[in-house]
Amino acid sequence: MSGAHSGLVLISGYAKLPANITSEEVFKTLVVVVLVDMQLGTITDAECSVVTEVSKKFISGILIGYNLASGPDALIERFEKSYFGQTKKAIIASLKMIFEKYSELERSDRDGK
Repeated sequence: MSGAHSGLVLISGYAKLPANITSEEVFKTLVVVVLVDMQLGTITDAECSVVTEVSKKFISGILIGYNLASGPDALIERFEKSYFGQTKKAIIASLKMIFEKYSELERSDRDGK
């Protein structure tokens, strides 16, 4: 990709957290933030607003290296099969938002906007 978004781009996704869990008490909203190399479509860094360091590292480990150009299904499946925290649905909703934003950036570059 050689358009306006050909370097690193920060993309975030948000979702409401379930009530009565620690993350909701602290943050109210879950935020997933990724840095994406737009030339490759690859997530180079990631962060998620969860409380424990173990969860943060686990989530980042799943996200970093994933190629967004491959679409959301395989990444969502990784979370479905390996993440059993209370924030799973919020993470998946945030990822879908990230994929939508990534697709918009990709289209705008392809269309020369």
